[in-house]
Amino acid sequence: MKRFHCPTCAAIVFFTNDLCGSCSTPLVYSPHADDFVLGVDRCANGWAPAPCNWMAEPDGLCRNCWLDLEPATQQLALPFQSARRRTLRQLRRFGIDPAGLVPQLRFLLAASSDGAPVTTGHADGLITLDVDEGDPVRLAEVRADLGEPYRTPLGHVRHELGHWYWAVRVEYSADLESFREMFGDERRSYADALAAHYATPDDGSWRPTHITNYAASHPWEDFAETFAHYLHLTDTLESAVAHAMMPPSPPGCPFDQLYVQWIDLTTTLNELTRSMGVPDAYPFAPSPMAVDKLRWLHDLLEPAVR
Repeated sequence: MKRFHCPTCAAIVFFTNDLCGSCSTPLVYSPHADDFVLGVDRCANGWAPAPCNWMAEPDGLCRNCWLDLEPATQQLALPFQSARRRTLRQLRRFGIDPAGLVPQLRFLLAASSDGAPVTTGHADGLITLDVDEGDPVRLAEVRADLGEPYRTPLGHVRHELGHWYWAVRVEYSADLESFREMFGDERRSYADALAAHYATPDDGSWRPTHITNYAASHPWEDFAETFAHYLHLTDTLESAVAHAMMPPSPPGCPFDQLYVQWIDLTTTLNELTRSMGVPDAYPFAPSPMAVDKLRWLHDLLEPAVR
């Protein structure tokens, strides 16, 4: 994430701020300008339990909140709304604007209950997310139950948007055969693949070929996990550049050059977290085949921003 400044006093502010801490100016983010701006209305959800600091479009909602199938007013929805804003900003940098794309993108942020559990997933443009995982205690339980220590609301949003983007960009494109060569044939039974995945203990056999154990369950999940990982990578690199930890990369930078920067950065991040006695910030060691998939996705996404 780049660094932002208050449009009134130029103090440093953050993407999630709705008020400048120095001069108390109400902050409104414009996705069109990729900056905080003056003279525009804030989203109608600006003072809801999950506050939004984005600018209103003509219908009164912002481009983020407009995606909600139903108003997401639960407090637990806040981490997911914040994650979605961050990811939508990032997608725009790749030339991806959900408005007008098919399938139409929508989100349902809902809380599970004993009688009505919510299943996180994507179906024909609708992304459903269980906001119960916005509770840190519940999230820790799910991480332990599923053996997914890096599970986060931001990871969920990026992963499910990967499924949506596959349907938008790959499913009916000339890149489908190339996708199958790289990720496998998505026409094999998805239900059977997931059943087999959850019935099989993690023995590490996925490591030579996939970015995560879940990625090995089916080509669709492989693409979505790779998509999420690539967004993690590029967002973190942008933040490192913004905070002067590394020089900016030139437009159209080859993936291999970016990946060298990524290895250097994550090595530093892990040493920093170890110095604090906390888990590694980047607990992954992608195999050459998993890196090939990241490179394939980079080549799919990058032409839009050149």
